[in-house]
Amino acid sequence: MSQAGETKRQNFNVSPEQEAQIEWLRQAMGVTTTKETILRSISVVTVLQNYLQQGYQIRLVTPNEQIHLVIPELEPPPQSTWKYLVSRPHPWRRQLYVKGRRLLASTVWQDILVNELSTEEAAENFDLPLDAINEIIRYCEANKELIKMEAQEELYRLKERGVSIES
Repeated sequence: MSQAGETKRQNFNVSPEQEAQIEWLRQAMGVTTTKETILRSISVVTVLQNYLQQGYQIRLVTPNEQIHLVIPELEPPPQSTWKYLVSRPHPWRRQLYVKGRRLLASTVWQDILVNELSTEEAAENFDLPLDAINEIIRYCEANKELIKMEAQEELYRLKERGVSIES
C-alpha cells in the first residue's frame, strides 16, 4: 500500500488514434501536459462512476430537451440473462452479439425494422430460432441509447479515417 507523498511511475503504450484523442482532450480541457489531461480525466470518471453506482443517471439538459447519456465504459457489464446473446471483447463497443456468430444484435434488429420483416422472416433470413429473434428485439428495445451511441461512435471513427458515408 502506498504511503502519503509516495508516487509511482506509469509507462504504457498508446496507439496513434489514442494519442490523438488525448491531444484533443488536452486542448479541450485547456491543460498543458498529457499527464494533467489523464489525471483530470481519471478524476472526472471517478466522480461519474461513484454517482452511477449510487443509482444516478447522467443527463444532458437544454430548456427544451433532456437526453439520458449512456457512457458504455461506465455501464455495468451486461447481465448474462440472455440465452442467445453474449458480450465480446472490443475496445469501445459494449452491445451484445448473437452467440456463436460475429453478428451484432443491433444488426439483426435494424434489418427487421428497415425491411419491415416479421419475426419469422428474420429467423429465416438469419438462420436463427424464433426465440433468438424475440430475445434480440427485447434486448435492442431495452438498449436503444447504447445502440444509438455506438452507431454515432462508429460513424465518427469512419469519418476520422476519411471514409465517405452517404445518409
